Amino acid sequence: MPKRLEPKAIEGPIYTAWEADGHFHVPADAVDRDAGDRPYVIVIPPPNVTAVLHMGHGLNNTIQDVLIRWQRMTGRPTLWVPGTDHAGIATQNVVERQLRAEGQTRDDLGRDAFVERVWSFVDETGGRILDQLRAIGCSCDWTRTRFTLDDGLSRAVRTVFVELYERGLIYRGEYIINWCPRCLTALSNEEAEAEETEGRLYHLRYPFAPEDAARAEQAAAAGAGAVSRLEDGRWALTVSTTRPETMLGDTAVAVYPGDDRYRALAGARVELPLTGRTIPVVADEAVDPEFGTGMVKVTPAHDLNDFEIAQRTGAELLDVMTPDGHMNERVPEPFRGLDRFEARTRVVEALTAEGLFAGSEPHTHAVPHCYRCHTVVEPRLSEQWFVRMKPLAEPALAASRDGTITFTPERWQKVYEHWMENIRDWCISRQLWWGHRIPVWYCDDCAGMTVAVDAPTACEHCGSGALRQDPDVLDTWFSSWLWPFSTLGWPERTEDLRAFYPGSTLVTAPEILFFWVARMI
Repeated sequence: MPKRLEPKAIEGPIYTAWEADGHFHVPADAVDRDAGDRPYVIVIPPPNVTAVLHMGHGLNNTIQDVLIRWQRMTGRPTLWVPGTDHAGIATQNVVERQLRAEGQTRDDLGRDAFVERVWSFVDETGGRILDQLRAIGCSCDWTRTRFTLDDGLSRAVRTVFVELYERGLIYRGEYIINWCPRCLTALSNEEAEAEETEGRLYHLRYPFAPEDAARAEQAAAAGAGAVSRLEDGRWALTVSTTRPETMLGDTAVAVYPGDDRYRALAGARVELPLTGRTIPVVADEAVDPEFGTGMVKVTPAHDLNDFEIAQRTGAELLDVMTPDGHMNERVPEPFRGLDRFEARTRVVEALTAEGLFAGSEPHTHAVPHCYRCHTVVEPRLSEQWFVRMKPLAEPALAASRDGTITFTPERWQKVYEHWMENIRDWCISRQLWWGHRIPVWYCDDCAGMTVAVDAPTACEHCGSGALRQDPDVLDTWFSSWLWPFSTLGWPERTEDLRAFYPGSTLVTAPEILFFWVARMI
């Protein structure tokens, strides 16, 4: 007997023998659901191809392995499906960092060459974490290993996109989305992670148009504390914001329609400082009369609540930022080209010089950050692809309430149901190159749009061959939400799908309850 234990010398050969003898594999024809067979199935939460094993993976997969081995020991047909996720934004960021170290960008390579470079990276490193799972003894059926960008799963993704589009559940529209100025892509609400930030609350003064001075005086007499005279005698209102640079994109000021203090102001106009524009005062029930001054600046192209106010009141949509977070040509010349945070400083300085800055104070608030690069997210008006989630959430809620699915610990059921009850449409398009390309083609001749599982050779509207595929890719979670059945061969009616779907247990981390679990259900 050796004096020192060498685990590799013992564990490696044993694991190899287990695998070679087929102990981790169960054939589909060994399961007869019609005869009452109920196989025990777990699909692994697919780790990113960029990942290496950490303690979280170790804990999660140990729990899965214990469950799988126990069920296998009882004689029950047991399947543990392994695989990896292409991890769109994460993998693209890794390869772009490699390129920067070489003095290049993805644009230098072009799309096709860049995607080839990413595939090379995935081929070299993507299996590392699966090898590590083998090394710690995970008894997955490695003959069924899947990848979210393999040919079969890619077809499943395109099929689901087309089916949901034809059912009216996928649409393209202009909406306020979360935008990462560094990654240059849209993010879902769940990918914009709120962080408590020590910022400031700034108070800005907008003078009333001369013809509305009487209205302002009437409001002040009615107790409108946010309306007062400037040193030059003009009447002005005061609004507050944590992002003063966005005032360059204001197109209205809003008040609550039932607020007696401001009733006289609805329909008045104020001068928007620094811009030479006047904007209306509008009434909207979204305004909280008890918060702050009871008046809010409306920047519809850079705030979701303001966008919704504009939809109801007809306020203009004015985008004043570039995709990389600089002020664009729609702002006054002194601010053009400035980074958004530099513009914040310059706007405050300019307002101060004009006597229209009423001060600021420390303010702690939740600021969304990109979940991958931690850049401050910018709410931005953009045309994107969305999934209508409410119709899909209804049966998912019912499955929780009737006990079809159960949560352990039970407290997560309430968290899940609350999220489902308040779900918003899911922005699924990403301005990336690595991922599932959106299966939509545009005709250069008739401007028609073709949505298809397979690439069309001609426009379905006019027959022209001048087609361009949508340049965007799908959110990486769009392929992950199909994981339980796409890994078993769907949309084909495979024997694996018949035998092993639906699964039995999902072991995962609470932080992806909304990213992944809720959407799968």
